[in-house]
Amino acid sequence: MEQRTVRRSAFRWQGLLAFIIILVLLVAFSLLLLNSILKWTMEYNLGQLNGAEVNIAEVDHHWSPLGLELTGVELTDPAAPMQNRVVVGRLSATVNVEQLLLGRIHLEEVVSTGIRVAQPRRSAGEVYQLPSADSVANELRQQFANFELNLPSTDEVMSRLQLQTPAAIAKAREQLEAQQTKLAEAKQALPTEEKIKSYEQQVKAITEADYSNPAALARAQQEFEKLKQQFEQDRAAVLAFKEVASESADTIKALFAEVRTAPARDLERAKQLMQLNSEGLSEITAVIFGEQVQQWSQYILLAYEQLAPMLARSADVEPVADERAQGDWVEFAAASAPPSFLIKHAVTEFVFGETQVEVDWQNITHQHAQLGQPTTFRARGENSNLWRVLNLNGELALTADGVDARQQWQVQGIQLQHLALAESQQFAATILSTLLDSEGSVALRDSQLSGGGTVRLADLAMQASAENKWANVVAQALQKLTHLDIQTDVSGAMTAPVFALHSDLDRQLGSALQSAALDQAETQLQGIRADLQAQANGFLGDSEQDFNEILALVTDAENREQRLQSLLKAKLEAQLEDKLKDKLKGFLGGG
Repeated sequence: MEQRTVRRSAFRWQGLLAFIIILVLLVAFSLLLLNSILKWTMEYNLGQLNGAEVNIAEVDHHWSPLGLELTGVELTDPAAPMQNRVVVGRLSATVNVEQLLLGRIHLEEVVSTGIRVAQPRRSAGEVYQLPSADSVANELRQQFANFELNLPSTDEVMSRLQLQTPAAIAKAREQLEAQQTKLAEAKQALPTEEKIKSYEQQVKAITEADYSNPAALARAQQEFEKLKQQFEQDRAAVLAFKEVASESADTIKALFAEVRTAPARDLERAKQLMQLNSEGLSEITAVIFGEQVQQWSQYILLAYEQLAPMLARSADVEPVADERAQGDWVEFAAASAPPSFLIKHAVTEFVFGETQVEVDWQNITHQHAQLGQPTTFRARGENSNLWRVLNLNGELALTADGVDARQQWQVQGIQLQHLALAESQQFAATILSTLLDSEGSVALRDSQLSGGGTVRLADLAMQASAENKWANVVAQALQKLTHLDIQTDVSGAMTAPVFALHSDLDRQLGSALQSAALDQAETQLQGIRADLQAQANGFLGDSEQDFNEILALVTDAENREQRLQSLLKAKLEAQLEDKLKDKLKGFLGGG
């Protein structure tokens, strides 16, 4: 019987069936589980980068082209767990397969739509990493809650005043007594009234005598020479006394002037002490507008506050070591090799009410040194429902020292209506309507911000109310504003910017508050004024007679000096010579 050999087929149906089963399982895995795994993985990794919980409503993948689509992405704000720092309605991305096979994640095109910032959450998100610095917004919000200022009492003012009026009175009284003693001593050297009258009688007798011969005239001349020496001595004494008396009068006059002006100086110092403490009055703009400006900054500095921290955290992530790879590791990648993570181009669509703004991004990565280019962003918008012109552009790069970046912005024609600035029982302020323009620039060096800008509010109408008298002064001033220019300075860390706001409103409201304080203190000031004036007037009234006596001494000295001056030698010699000539003519005529 002939045996036939049966040749086995090279094709194994069992293997084909196994391959089909595995392929079906892979497809089923892709359809049923891969999206869930991707969703969990992305929520975890994005949460680590964000520093707080990240929620993704739905993740969908597609194979050709390889890519992902995310819906309903919510990033919790670590500083406010009940708020999302960013909400993304939809995000789609295509992946570079070639780079993926080389272990790099390169996204060719990323499109994000429906982006909103500072949105409330349904429940508090978990925080993994607290922010590096606390926000000052709550502090600004609470400053008006206790905006009740107090004036010092009269006793407190008087204890701190170091009054000049009593000191001026004491000094004037002491000097008055000293000058009176000095004048009394100097007066003893004066020729008496009787002595001067005696001089006048002697001169009269000499000049009116009838001399019969030249010998008699010669004797009269000798007698007058003796009187002349006494005239000179007494006149010198009178001049010396006159100088002393004049100096005393000038000294007392100046001291009395000090006494008269001392109450006014004391009153001015009392006003200063009764004024409100100026600390804090120069920050009214920051108190009222600070929180709102900080909210606006979330849009202007979005790239710095949101993207840069995530890139920085991404750069700090250390991969888990593989035990099988222990030993000497040789890095073959050159410094110029492509970065491990890169988004070549992205378009993000931000939503502000009914207005949408597209921001164009290039080269989003945390390895800018390898890429050789910074991350750039640009936004343009014109004639929207919110603004007339919007220009925003900038760039950022991660370096060994931190984040370096720069940014410029210009926005014009923002219509604001019914915008609450402060809401508390003590003080409330609302912008009813205004037209806002803003421009400025910010730089980032080693993760530290510097720069600033201007916020201009035109056609401004405000409504404000307050319960206490001091806040009411601020409220009334705000309601009178028609325009306001606010200068903003930006500094501090990248993730916690600090804003310093300045405007002419600080000076205006500071002056208004000080005026209101002085109005309230007027009753106290009137009492201080009356007391100081009474002291000064009392002293001046009591001392007026003494001062007049000093002035009288000066006048008397001047009178005596003039009388002595009238007895000068030249006049008396002329009279004697005339009489002598008459006698000689008589003798000659008779001969």
